[in-house]
Amino acid sequence: MQSDQDHHEHDEGLPTKSQAKREMQALREMAAALGQLSSDRINSLPASAEFRDGLLGLKQLAEGEPRKRHIHYLGRRLLEEDEQALQRELDSQQSGTTENARRLHMAERWRERLLDEGKPALTAFIEAFPETDRQHLRQLVGKAAKQESSPNDRNSPKRRLYRYIREQIDEAERQRYR
Repeated sequence: MQSDQDHHEHDEGLPTKSQAKREMQALREMAAALGQLSSDRINSLPASAEFRDGLLGLKQLAEGEPRKRHIHYLGRRLLEEDEQALQRELDSQQSGTTENARRLHMAERWRERLLDEGKPALTAFIEAFPETDRQHLRQLVGKAAKQESSPNDRNSPKRRLYRYIREQIDEAERQRYR
């Protein structure tokens, strides 16, 4: 017969039942949040094709038991994925998070630098983000530099430049953690 001390030593490394339930609930919440992303974002997640397909399938389900079961399934599947990389991607999309703020400020700094410094900044950006379409970036910088100060237009050249820079930053971050 085992003594209480032997039994206690055996359980030390294992999570309690309540802790395991909390961890699975957090995974289910993460799966539900990932399912809220756009289809394009889901397809670019650093996850297996099966998991991405499961998230896309979640978008097709209405509220109710089938959706709830599918979220439970995706929560279990998250154990097989890189949870930290997926959380970083999720954080980058949610405003108010430090990751989103970091990327936003980085994109703003690059935009200002590209507009102020010209060619040296363009070269530095292309070195930092080699997947960049150089010609497209040059065109965006040229149009944004010529723009009068009316940044309220949602499709202004400066905003298009910012969005393109942000896309390059997001893609580089995804590649870095794959």
